[in-house]
Amino acid sequence: MFRKTLTPRISELNGARHIGHYVIPVWLEEGYIEIIKLVNPELNWETETTLFLVNMNIDYIREMNLGKDVEVVTGIKKIGKTSLVLDQKIFQGGELCARGASTFVNFQHSTKKTTTFPPAFLEKLKEHMMED
Repeated sequence: MFRKTLTPRISELNGARHIGHYVIPVWLEEGYIEIIKLVNPELNWETETTLFLVNMNIDYIREMNLGKDVEVVTGIKKIGKTSLVLDQKIFQGGELCARGASTFVNFQHSTKKTTTFPPAFLEKLKEHMMED
């Protein structure tokens, strides 16, 4: 599991003076980049296989405001042969404010298809499984 602290910016406020809905996917990306680094430490996008985001669902639970940092918690919920599902949570002031579930596939560029995870990658990924 990974934890990342972010500081909300004035530009992320909406007309109601809350953090805008459009900001949450960006913050979730800040969290899942650590998972991508497990299989692509240099973030080299010229590799033969890459984790591709194919689905993201977000539950907006509480409003978030300027003035308090947020914490993005990211872990792996499920690992399949060619895909994985992340469970992500955003907290502010100790309160759960948003939750995301993102599905990634292991994509092979030469074939334009998904491919199975190599055993070494699977071992790295399993170390970051979320506990229920």
